[in-house]
Amino acid sequence: MKITKKFLPLVLFSLIFTFCGCSKNNTYYYVALRHQNEGKITEAKRYFQKAIKTGSPYVVRLSMENLTEIGNVKERVEACSNLVEKFKDEDSMLLAAKIYVSAGEYARTIMLTNGLDYATCKNSLAYLRLESMRNKNDSRFYRELYTWFTVRPFLQEQYNLYCTIAKESPDFIESGIEEFKAVADFRAEVFKRNYKNAFETYSASGGKLPLLPQLVSDMGKVCLYGSDSFYKNALAFDDFAKKLSARDSEFYAQFYAGRLYEKAGNYYSYAANRYKAALKCAETDKLYDNALWYLLNLELKRSTERGINCAKQYCSTWHDAEYFEDFFDTLTPLMLSEGKWNHFYDLYKTLDGYATDEVTARFAYIYGRLLQEKLAMPVITDTHGSEAEAAFTRALLSGSEMYYRVMAISKLGLGDLRAEEILCSNRNKEEPQVDIEAQEILLSFAQFGLPEKIYPMWLRFNSEGKNIGYEAGIKIAGFLKDCGDVRNVFYPQSLRIASKVISKSSHSIQKKDLELLYPRDYSEIISSKCASYEIPEEIFYALVRSESFFDASIGSSAGATGLSQLMNSTAADIAHRLKYGQYDLKNPSDNLEFGAWYIANLYGRLDNLWIPTFFAYNAGITPVRRWKKSSKIEFDNIKSLPDDLFLETIPYSETRQYGRKLVSASAIYAWLYYEKELIDEIAILVK
Repeated sequence: MKITKKFLPLVLFSLIFTFCGCSKNNTYYYVALRHQNEGKITEAKRYFQKAIKTGSPYVVRLSMENLTEIGNVKERVEACSNLVEKFKDEDSMLLAAKIYVSAGEYARTIMLTNGLDYATCKNSLAYLRLESMRNKNDSRFYRELYTWFTVRPFLQEQYNLYCTIAKESPDFIESGIEEFKAVADFRAEVFKRNYKNAFETYSASGGKLPLLPQLVSDMGKVCLYGSDSFYKNALAFDDFAKKLSARDSEFYAQFYAGRLYEKAGNYYSYAANRYKAALKCAETDKLYDNALWYLLNLELKRSTERGINCAKQYCSTWHDAEYFEDFFDTLTPLMLSEGKWNHFYDLYKTLDGYATDEVTARFAYIYGRLLQEKLAMPVITDTHGSEAEAAFTRALLSGSEMYYRVMAISKLGLGDLRAEEILCSNRNKEEPQVDIEAQEILLSFAQFGLPEKIYPMWLRFNSEGKNIGYEAGIKIAGFLKDCGDVRNVFYPQSLRIASKVISKSSHSIQKKDLELLYPRDYSEIISSKCASYEIPEEIFYALVRSESFFDASIGSSAGATGLSQLMNSTAADIAHRLKYGQYDLKNPSDNLEFGAWYIANLYGRLDNLWIPTFFAYNAGITPVRRWKKSSKIEFDNIKSLPDDLFLETIPYSETRQYGRKLVSASAIYAWLYYEKELIDEIAILVK
């Protein structure tokens, strides 16, 4: 049955009824939402009030929040007061403070936020308190403003209030704090990234800037980017480090001394020692990892060998393995270009259990391939085959990254049943604790025909650490996918929810559930365009999924638009060739037509090879030809570098990852929908 807008609520109900255990106590809330959507405000208010009396705790909260959005100003202010009286947390305070300030209720805001901790509170809540204090001429204003300006990163809210105060009292005389103007001007210039101006302010302060952690951090930035006297400034930070007793301030002094010595050149050992000193006084895991990241990259800059050894030495000490993935992404092509074949074995063995599974799988897979190509020598056994097999077997355990799983399946020659077992497995050891109430709310949105409420609420639950169960998540994603046939906006929402739910699960995934992770949205259009331009459907689905997550309205910071993420200049050229008069890149049909033509054109120009075609779609055809030529010169003892190893030598991380995504997604689409074995598809894609 084709879903139409007219019959959407009835279809939604029939789809969800079988799995929704909606509590009768919460029914009033969903009825209220329906009335609110229809503009029946009086009825909505009445049902929200009923939900507050009968609903579960979270529904009570949501109902009270909704009441702050409707009615006249007096009613909304009263609703805010009721909300913060029942729920005394920063989220409620922030919602109430926004409405109080918009209504000119500054005294209420000040009273509500008394005792706020400026170092840890929500920054926007601090802004609303201080703006209210300014409007009420509160005697505590400048002292608290100074605290807010110095104890945390300087963000847009601080800058907005700075601009207001600077206009009213340019010299900050009313503050009664001698260094206030110097501190405020300095931090504002850093926020605007006017580092030269900030350096002048820093130099002119004559030592009036207090050596507080955030200020020392800002001083480091301006000395790096606003001055060329790197060595001289490094000495100054060495001096700071000797004077400081607070570990958090000392961390920044040591850290920026290291950065400045590194920038000065020829002082690499000095820089390394300062980074190591910063590691010792880092008070948070994040600061430790940040200093270690710079140490690793410094050693890599000195030599690839030093970078490898540093990673092996410190890998057991870092806290967030994902933070270092880009380091290993930089390291990989360097190791290949320098012929450090057997180091791939050392790293995959040492990193196992410390780096992410994706990184370990990468080094294991590459080592196995180097053995097969007779570039690396076996470390333990006397044959290439068994050690390569062991490396590929480790590469099967690649976390959420499908590429190395798919490639290892291919190299091990695994059959369809074993391939399914691997692709549907999960590396998570524990299932996240499920919030039953959050789960019920999302399911009930579906039951009551409110699909537009699901994704925003799901995002909120995620930000609050509330998890929904695997089965419920899959059903909600499937429901949104069905709704996407009526309104395309639900397609990417379904995919994002499915992706998150599946990545968090510790249970084996059902093969049919992978269809939500690799959907065939816009199937009629894509099938038609692929037939027109003789492109395998699985490849074009993979491209659209990787480019846009099936979001027709998406745009990139670089200016690419729509499902196949085309630049305006590229689209204009294609339109001219296809004799299009007018087109809209946010229109699925136009965008998919252009994208299909473009990838087909690149494929023909690149000798009908898919890996170079993928790279060209991402980075342009000229760089790909240059990289191919360069690899033949660099690896002069190899007639032609295999595509999968050539991929790992590409100088741009984004393009390497793009190639991995398209290969793995194409193979999985072929396996899921087109009755092709992974091994056969990989043989077509990777030469």
